[in-house]
Amino acid sequence: MELRRPVHGIADDTMELLRRHEWPGNVRELKNVIRKAALLATDLITPEFLPPLGGLGGARQPAAALPAASGELSLREVTEVATADAERLAIRQALEAAKGNKSQAARLLRTDYSTLHSKMKRYGISGRDFHES
Repeated sequence: MELRRPVHGIADDTMELLRRHEWPGNVRELKNVIRKAALLATDLITPEFLPPLGGLGGARQPAAALPAASGELSLREVTEVATADAERLAIRQALEAAKGNKSQAARLLRTDYSTLHSKMKRYGISGRDFHES
């Protein structure tokens, strides 16, 4: 494999999550998700190694657990992954606190609504997932 990782496959439940996702970025997005999951996994890619896929994916490992020291990720890649993870978590926490209200979540994050909306779209986060029933 091009990444020189000991990954031997993708778990069935993970494959199902990948199949159900709409993939707005098409094949390139799928390839990037698989590549990053393979960098994190040690044997089998399971849902915990996937980024959130519009509410379908698992939780990511913290950036400190990334295989940077072995040279599998550049410092820039580690920074990008860590930044994305931190933003994703902060947005989800703000939406949880705001019960899905994006305007209120943007105020909590001290950012403007359009920036929050753009990042939610990038990370596949929906405000509907945070509404109280």
